[in-house]
Amino acid sequence: MVGRRPIVPLASPSLPGKALAFMDTLLHKALDGDLPTPPAKVVAARPDQNSILKHPTEKEFFAQIAPKSIADAPLPSFDPGIFNNEILKMKLYPTLDPKNPLVVRPPVGNIVEGTYIGTQLALTQAYSRIEQTFASLFDVLGIEPTLPRLIPLEEQKKLYQFSAYPKNADGTAASYPPHLQAIPKDQEVSQFHIFSAVGLIETQVLLSKITPDEDGFLGKTKQWLLEKSRAAAFGGEPEKGMRIQDVVDYNKYHRKFGSDITEGGNVGLLDDWFSDRRFADQSLTGTNPTTITMATKTWIDAFIKAAKAGGYDKWANILGKADSASLYVQDGSYFRKAFGVENPEATLNFKPVAVDENWCVGSVTLFQLHEDGKLHPVAICIDHKGSMDRSVTIFNKRLSPNDSTSGEKEDWPWRYAKTCAQVTDWMRHELVVHLTLSHFVEEAIIVATNRTIPMNHPVYTLLSPHWFKTLSLNAAARASLVPQVVCDIVGVNNEQALAFARQAYDTYDFVGSYVPNDLKRRGFPDTVEGLKHPRYKNYAYAKNMVALWGVLRKYVQTMLEIHYPNDAKVAADQALQDWSNEVKTAAHMPSFPEIKTVDSLVDAITMCIHIAAPFHSAVNYLQSFYQIFVINKPPSLCSPPPATLDQLKGYKEPNLVAALPINRQRQWLLSAQVPWLLSFKVEDERSLINFAASQWSVYKYKKEQADVKIRDASQTLYTDLQGLQKTFFYNSAGMDKGSIPYMVLDPGLTAVSILI
Repeated sequence: MVGRRPIVPLASPSLPGKALAFMDTLLHKALDGDLPTPPAKVVAARPDQNSILKHPTEKEFFAQIAPKSIADAPLPSFDPGIFNNEILKMKLYPTLDPKNPLVVRPPVGNIVEGTYIGTQLALTQAYSRIEQTFASLFDVLGIEPTLPRLIPLEEQKKLYQFSAYPKNADGTAASYPPHLQAIPKDQEVSQFHIFSAVGLIETQVLLSKITPDEDGFLGKTKQWLLEKSRAAAFGGEPEKGMRIQDVVDYNKYHRKFGSDITEGGNVGLLDDWFSDRRFADQSLTGTNPTTITMATKTWIDAFIKAAKAGGYDKWANILGKADSASLYVQDGSYFRKAFGVENPEATLNFKPVAVDENWCVGSVTLFQLHEDGKLHPVAICIDHKGSMDRSVTIFNKRLSPNDSTSGEKEDWPWRYAKTCAQVTDWMRHELVVHLTLSHFVEEAIIVATNRTIPMNHPVYTLLSPHWFKTLSLNAAARASLVPQVVCDIVGVNNEQALAFARQAYDTYDFVGSYVPNDLKRRGFPDTVEGLKHPRYKNYAYAKNMVALWGVLRKYVQTMLEIHYPNDAKVAADQALQDWSNEVKTAAHMPSFPEIKTVDSLVDAITMCIHIAAPFHSAVNYLQSFYQIFVINKPPSLCSPPPATLDQLKGYKEPNLVAALPINRQRQWLLSAQVPWLLSFKVEDERSLINFAASQWSVYKYKKEQADVKIRDASQTLYTDLQGLQKTFFYNSAGMDKGSIPYMVLDPGLTAVSILI
């Protein structure tokens, strides 16, 4: 990097030096008094290890969850999707004369008794929205209306056009999976309503390229970094070179504070953040608990062979006798193929303009899941190059989760390998699981739905509240966040990164990703009862998600049976048949199901809601906690990975420091900014449980038979979700002592749509 000094190994200290170093670790409270510090009030409120790991008592938690009765539920604001559906249903929307856009036709509907629009709260909300958007609603320039209008299907087809895929009109490869070609005006949402205003302003500064390269940074932190590098480079004071502990201390005393569900805490505040336990737990309850999969016999045999070749005889013996059902992998071996790199042994690296070179790895991590629920990392192939024979694979010195942890902190080769695994998981999580399988898959379904299903159709009404803001948010990601930030901090070039996302979309299995199907495919029980086994006590994601799937599916089935009492009714609905065909063909998602039965329709709708709400929440809202402390899960390596196992075994702390963006202030800032921006806590009125309460309030006094059924379905959904709040509390409290509480899927925190 520009201005960077080479890092030299730390000298071996004498016995007095070791004693002084030990005292230093006890007394080391801050990096430097000259460094910037947060305000006193912020410091006083900052989370620490005790507050992060403290699980609330049953009394404390139950005192702040939603009331048991839906009639007692506070309603700070109505869910906007429910609000919009009711306006459309009551024909309270104005229309424009197609021959003269200056002529506005008033609404033909009226407020009637029995609707929530007649309540004081709703009138206040509606008036506020109308007052704020009246001018833009009828602006001749076509500024988007905030209030909805009923658009005929033929007009919807014109507004909602798929982007070219897989090729552009000129024959070049499309950059992104199928998406909305041009956002229709009624779906555009100001970015200030998508992101926190403060977070957006900060990120816009970055995106507008005001963020300098490394030489352009000024200030005390930059000077401190330079002094650290100089001291190490020129000798004399090598102990003052950058250490991992310096980053830990900086994070503790000088870090940014956030407004996420963990109240600004992050994994780096834990004394054992680097440990095998915290590393393994992230595959079960971290940002990406969706890809850990039971190891095949091929993988088990390959790791046994690697153990023998590397001199890890104890591990070869253990793996040879282990129950194959206890072995799991996080598999990044496909990375080069997904990037479009033909040579399986090619180095994955990229040098963005004006910044230093980055490296990417496709690691494969082998875990053993013990009968008591402890997940233990066994071995890591740091970068799979077509076969294990051509790759570097290291095994854990600790044979069991019960082995002593005293040497973990200084086991630099193993810590380096875990860093490689985290780089792999960052790529897979951000570009595949989060961006593609959540945002882009849902967008393709949104566009297909608007092209085939009328807005007054029961399926459209059921799904549309879960699509609030999604299209505009995705457009912002494609226009700026991905090309200007993400592609600048990873270890592959832009085209390879985009090919990675397209490959994930092209190989996506919609039906295979239904929660029970996905868990079964990955080697886990697919029922609530099955997951009660002690072996899965720490896989709270799976336990919570399978329960949520059941609740959502029950609600969807009740709502759909109002209109579809039998399979024949479903098969005869041409809009549904057109919908399925549109997703399969125009959206290029052949795994989408045929819609011929009530069950097939229920499952498909449940999946659409699942992706938009609980799935996206699970993979989005913990990013700040695990990734704002960048060295826990960096987006790339900052130095090339070792070529041999012997080279890796010789690694010391400076080698790990050199691989991390510790001395790259710009890259660190970008890597930390993205998870901070995307993790702002969901507003109460945008949660799943508020959605249920809002819909019940709409139908509370209605008398029609269908309306009564919707009201009852909403009440049941609310009751079930409120019950899940308790279930998820017990699932979290039931994990091993010292586990990080897992409440991201609490229905009071789970977003109703892809809001950010």
